[in-house]
Amino acid sequence: MKKYFLLVTIAAFFFAACKKEKVDDNQITPVTPAKKTYKVTYEIGCTDCQVIYYGDSLETQVVEDHRTSSWTYTFYGRKNQSALLFAYNTSGAPQGVTATIKLNDTLLTTQTNYCPISGYSFVEDTIR
Repeated sequence: MKKYFLLVTIAAFFFAACKKEKVDDNQITPVTPAKKTYKVTYEIGCTDCQVIYYGDSLETQVVEDHRTSSWTYTFYGRKNQSALLFAYNTSGAPQGVTATIKLNDTLLTTQTNYCPISGYSFVEDTIR
């Protein structure tokens, strides 16, 4: 009798361990939010400028010479990172210089400076 009781107890234990949990079809499962991306775009407005900017999410500084209004640069940044753009007139002729930062194709900040000889524009903001 003890062997029979032991055998039934072990069998009941295994059946209980293998019991599947019933899933309610009406139950709402939580949705994991998609990872937010931060597309940062730099643009300048000038005929000949030196451009200094953060080129990636690690805030690596990049310097480029002889850039014009057709110059743009895009990278994907991280939250709380600085976005920085400096444009300096190197044409030798007076001109207005514009520097613009966009976040996800929406204007974040822009500045235009007019200086008779060495115009420059500097814009900086934080991705939030």
